[in-house]
Amino acid sequence: MPSLPPFLPATDTLPPGRFPMSWEEVEEDLVWNRRFAASTTRWEIFKEWTLHRAAVEAVLGSVSRMWLAGSFVSGKIDPSDVDVTYLVAHDVYDAHAADSDLAEYLDNLGTRDWCVAQHMRVDARILRLPETVRFQDLGVTGAMAPGDRDVFYQLGLFDEIWQRCRPTMGDTRTDSRRGYVEVLL
Repeated sequence: MPSLPPFLPATDTLPPGRFPMSWEEVEEDLVWNRRFAASTTRWEIFKEWTLHRAAVEAVLGSVSRMWLAGSFVSGKIDPSDVDVTYLVAHDVYDAHAADSDLAEYLDNLGTRDWCVAQHMRVDARILRLPETVRFQDLGVTGAMAPGDRDVFYQLGLFDEIWQRCRPTMGDTRTDSRRGYVEVLL
């Protein structure tokens, strides 16, 4: 896979879009890149995220892919945390959501305050992927799997959230857009 495009000079973020990377490429480009050599937080945050990912995978057994955004996916030398959305296959998610103890633990893993209490600078969400996979079935009455309308809504919501920028001091733009990374596993 190609490395990330250059950060935009005006925002120090990726250009709008979703950029696929492997786990190893994320570490190489967003932790060890010489641009971040002076960082005092990137490696520590990456280690904390690695532990968090291991906890999510220990509960679920697998994660399909992840969306990575925020200051960790920017030119900021010392980000304060990593924003990550774990995308989980519908059958895996549903099997664990039915178990109240596992569902509570997953809810904790997806709660920023809980992560901070565990000394992890991780702001995480855990989302179910749709059951409907055939393009032909999308939007066809009765063809889409029950509940997938809400699943697609949540995915679209977070896609939109991850592409938004917080305005910087003196920034008068009302719709600053940025890109984010899709970590392929």
